[in-house]
Amino acid sequence: MDRVLCQGFAFDIPGFDDSGFLQGKLALLSITTGGTAEMYSKTGVSGDFRYFLWPLQHGTLHFCGFKVLAPQISFAPEFVSEEERKGMLASWSQRLKTIWKEEPIPCTPPWYFGQ
Repeated sequence: MDRVLCQGFAFDIPGFDDSGFLQGKLALLSITTGGTAEMYSKTGVSGDFRYFLWPLQHGTLHFCGFKVLAPQISFAPEFVSEEERKGMLASWSQRLKTIWKEEPIPCTPPWYFGQ
């Protein structure tokens, strides 16, 4: 990331999210976790997963001008049944069919941290 997302290419100052060759391009994170969705909820032991996304989605991708799509998160694929893993893959496959029609998320604190 440090070699590609650099000043003069991915962003410039002033202007950052309004300049650079990446402006307006789509970005999407596809993530797997070692814990369940409940572990990454607001009341879970690891806290709300959106808190983890803030630095990368907002602080890096949005900063460089990307339009950021909602992440594709597969929770604990190592610990679920074969049927559940197939469901995760089917969900991802289905999403990819219409990915170009998705609206970007608002990369603002309320989206990540609530109102």
